Amino acid sequence: MTRAAENLGFSRSDIPELTVRVLRAGEGSRPDVRLLNVDGRLLVIKDYAAGANFAKRFIGRYLVQRELAAYMRLKRLRGVPPCYGCLDPYTLVTGFVDAQPAPEVDPSRLTADFFGCLLDLLRQIHSRGVAHADLKRLLNILVDKHEYPVLVDFTAAVIVGSSPLAALVLPHIFENDLRGVYKLKKHYAPALLTPQQEAFLEHRCLGERVFRRLTGHFREPLQKLSGGEP
Repeated sequence: MTRAAENLGFSRSDIPELTVRVLRAGEGSRPDVRLLNVDGRLLVIKDYAAGANFAKRFIGRYLVQRELAAYMRLKRLRGVPPCYGCLDPYTLVTGFVDAQPAPEVDPSRLTADFFGCLLDLLRQIHSRGVAHADLKRLLNILVDKHEYPVLVDFTAAVIVGSSPLAALVLPHIFENDLRGVYKLKKHYAPALLTPQQEAFLEHRCLGERVFRRLTGHFREPLQKLSGGEP
């Protein structure tokens, strides 16, 4: 699936001039992530082509399309940044959300209401056939100025119908998404973690352990191929 960025009014050559700051330098297999100001509108670009070798471009093109597919399923869902498509096959453009990573906010902001909204957001995402698949990285869970959760970085997303394998692994990935929420509770709001949630956090079935081993086995060679660190 290819979808050109919608009326953004800039090209790749404009990126340096429009950059407000580099959010993450594109080193190794990781994309260059920048905050841009385009005519007063703040946008975030994730660019796999900046200084990339052929392997990183090849892999990046696939990752951009997968993330784009996830965003298209989640259009107009509060708690997910708006996506404006691809500047080119290697660069995804999303809207900027004024929010902070949950692990970096005052823990008093991580209330029962916040976690209730976070679980509801996750249910809505799952109901649209998308698993985030990287909520164990707690920096992907943000808190906006209205104390509402925001989920970012759908690079690893698994989507219903995307492949025969997806049907097999999605139940385990949905559970892993929940574990990300409970992990956040355990580390930053432990008083809110129920015994049932703690037990769920600790339990991993055989199928999930096998899946984690397989993904770990293939991730390292791909990172080395594209010049990154495992």
